[in-house]
Amino acid sequence: MSKRKKGPWYAIYREVQPVLDAYEGKDSINLLIQQLAAEHSYEPKVLSRMIRAGRFLDRLVGPLSPEDVRGGYAHVEYIQRLHELAPEEAQSLVGMAISKKVTLEALQSIIDKYADRIAKSDAGKRSKARSLVFEHERNAVMALTNCGTAFFGIEEGEIIHVERSDVLGQFFIIKDRHGQDNTAIFCRLGDTSRKAIKAAAELLKLAKTARSYFDKVWFVFPESSELVHELAFLANEEKLFRSWFHLSTLISDGETFSLREVTSLRHALSRVLEDGADPFAWSGHYLNELKTPVHDSLVKRTYTFTVLHKEFTTELITDMPTDSFKDFMDEVTTVDSSHDNGYVSFIKKPRTL
Repeated sequence: MSKRKKGPWYAIYREVQPVLDAYEGKDSINLLIQQLAAEHSYEPKVLSRMIRAGRFLDRLVGPLSPEDVRGGYAHVEYIQRLHELAPEEAQSLVGMAISKKVTLEALQSIIDKYADRIAKSDAGKRSKARSLVFEHERNAVMALTNCGTAFFGIEEGEIIHVERSDVLGQFFIIKDRHGQDNTAIFCRLGDTSRKAIKAAAELLKLAKTARSYFDKVWFVFPESSELVHELAFLANEEKLFRSWFHLSTLISDGETFSLREVTSLRHALSRVLEDGADPFAWSGHYLNELKTPVHDSLVKRTYTFTVLHKEFTTELITDMPTDSFKDFMDEVTTVDSSHDNGYVSFIKKPRTL
């Protein structure tokens, strides 16, 4: 229990605040708080609460005179909790709280009301989101069944629903007639809590991870999805669109569903020409006192490897650094290439002396 106080809490806060703000010692700030608490006959934990309440009150309404704050620091703590739930309500009640015209019990009741309302709203949103995700996955399964593997360029194959994968989550695998994992298909609804371009960037990362295990990666979105166009925009910027990375949307015909591949880049063109969008742009400041602003854009590093095959030169452009590529190919091997129907394969073979 704290000792008998020697003054109003807010007056004490106003007194210790400059000392805390000017502190440049090497010891822990907690030691200073212990010293200040002893000087004012308070327990350190109590003084810490006063400081937190005072700082919040200053942010909310600006510095006040000690005579204007008749309510206790607990009143301000309750207002701070309410502010996290309902900022406007907290702003309307802060005057009554510091004037001690509202009890802690009344404030707690208001906090409980808003907390319960938010909990019910969040539960409703989560329930609705789960319902939408389930509906999209159900429609996607129907579309995959109707379209079969031929839609993905595989005349003979099987589609497998992967229900659990620690690396890739839930998705679908197409195995070709030889039993090889050929294509990965992800069904995504979209994340309404974030900007579409940021959600698209996360999905492109997922696609690149999947590309390490599959020849092709597809995504299936609802027909009205905005996210699919942002993802096409990003993929096109990295020259991945419709190479190994493909996008599709559901289309409905009565009660059944099928797939339509996204081939148009009109949205990407409008992003560049009309919006001047650059997803790789960044801004910040130098770490100095002036905090000089700086702007630039991310530039992807690529490495080119050249192979000569029967008087034809073929270039392999990869984001794998030169040393890593050499380690991957191994020093005792050489690289050759084969040409088949316009496709080039790079082959690792034993080096001949």
